[in-house]
Amino acid sequence: MLLLSLGIGCTPPGARAMLEGREHLNGNRPQQAAAAFEKATRLLPKDWRTWNHLGLALHRGGKHVDAGKAYQYAIKLVGQERMLGKREGSHVLYFNMGRLYMDAGQPAYARQHLSTYAQLESSHAAHYWLAEACHRDGRLDEAELELGRALAHQPDSARTLNRLGVVQLERKQPMKALESFQDALQKQPDYSAAQLNLAIVLHRHSPPNVSQPRAQALAAYRKYLELNPKAAQAVQRIVADLDRELNPVAVAANPEFAPTNTVAGYEPPHRVNTNDATFIVQAVFPNGGHFGHVVATNSVPPRRVVPPPPVTVEVPKPQPMPVVPEPPKPVKPIQIAKVNPPKPQPPTPPKPKVEEVKLPNVPGIERYNYAKPKRPSVGDREKAREKFNVAYQAHRLNELEKARAAYRAALKLDPGYQQAHQNLALAILSSGDVKAALPVYETALTLNPLSMNARYGFARALDRAKFPLDSASEYKNLLKMYPTYTPGHLELANLYSQKLQRADLARPHYQRVLALKPTHAQAPVIREWLQAHP
Repeated sequence: MLLLSLGIGCTPPGARAMLEGREHLNGNRPQQAAAAFEKATRLLPKDWRTWNHLGLALHRGGKHVDAGKAYQYAIKLVGQERMLGKREGSHVLYFNMGRLYMDAGQPAYARQHLSTYAQLESSHAAHYWLAEACHRDGRLDEAELELGRALAHQPDSARTLNRLGVVQLERKQPMKALESFQDALQKQPDYSAAQLNLAIVLHRHSPPNVSQPRAQALAAYRKYLELNPKAAQAVQRIVADLDRELNPVAVAANPEFAPTNTVAGYEPPHRVNTNDATFIVQAVFPNGGHFGHVVATNSVPPRRVVPPPPVTVEVPKPQPMPVVPEPPKPVKPIQIAKVNPPKPQPPTPPKPKVEEVKLPNVPGIERYNYAKPKRPSVGDREKAREKFNVAYQAHRLNELEKARAAYRAALKLDPGYQQAHQNLALAILSSGDVKAALPVYETALTLNPLSMNARYGFARALDRAKFPLDSASEYKNLLKMYPTYTPGHLELANLYSQKLQRADLARPHYQRVLALKPTHAQAPVIREWLQAHP
């Protein structure tokens, strides 16, 4: 405390106001922090960090509209080029805006902003919160992927493992969910949320290959009650009903447990309150002097502190959930939650280094003749989106002919609609015309070379079209950009081992799959293959 007071006494007024605001934020006093940061913005009006801190204080105090205005002004001061270039840590604004959209109940916008941040700064917090946004936006497969990436950064995070189990259960994968909840409890045995979810999976879903799941569920519920003696009465009744069912003689002698229909009518929630997994996200600015870190939280004080950075992106226009979810590139910003900030220019993502992977020609193996289409121009996105929505609904119902026609109608209105190109390629591929889908995937990649799902789909389509060398080349490009993407390593390893007969090239990718996902469904088969190919 003495050192802090000395630091404040010898610093300029603007920096002093920033330090005072930070002290209030760390003490969970958002109103006092906002007042201090407002003073800092008057003294340092051109310093984007003062506006970002003000946004954080207002955000934490639940004033989402005012927080959005402060963030947007910080974005205006920095400029998109500096943000995408990560200068002075300013890309942190992408994260903070994404979190603001989450708290404002707009997960589609949050997903787009957090996706940009995760591409610029791969960290546990970046992928965890991107997964949360995908989860709330109904993109469960993408949420599972991002949680896997978060675990690559923090394998011991019980909360992340618990969220992974929740997503897997919603994807109707009870065995995987069971493993994730068990892993969470191994990391943190007193984590009651994972304990309750474990009991629910055993009780409600009876995962295959689990012996006596109801007996195990009863034990799991009792363990949860040990951790939470004042648990909801509904959980206590479930325990009583299961006990009566499994131990009829012992329970019948106890008049306290009258028969109920609770088991038939009660469905405990699978989700855990988001605040249970809330982080304080921190970012240290290299040129920030004594400004220290930036804090981004919900209005409820979080239960633990995690070191990764906070960020925000601009406000993009909503897009319907595509058939193949993908982390989107930044799009033209719009206003959020009654926020009327100045419209920043649409960001241009940094051009990825996607190098052509040279593989030797193999006799008898055909090579793909790349179409190399030019980047399409942008058209009327609003009208195109109407056609896209029609196509998307038809695609979900497996009405592929109708979906293809509507996607093409959308692209006629807006040739630069990347998601329409990608979904059209998928619809063509699903109809069996594999080679016709390839140039469509190429066009989607000219619009967004960073699209993980588009490149993965293109690589798989090349494999199905019997162009294994070109498929391997695309998988290698994919893994250059996303080195922790487990499906990419697995597909490339299978390609090398089965179609190209290159066990030496397959081996490191199989090993990488096991390193990223030791409990992968194919792990036993992979280990047998590795033993047979030393």
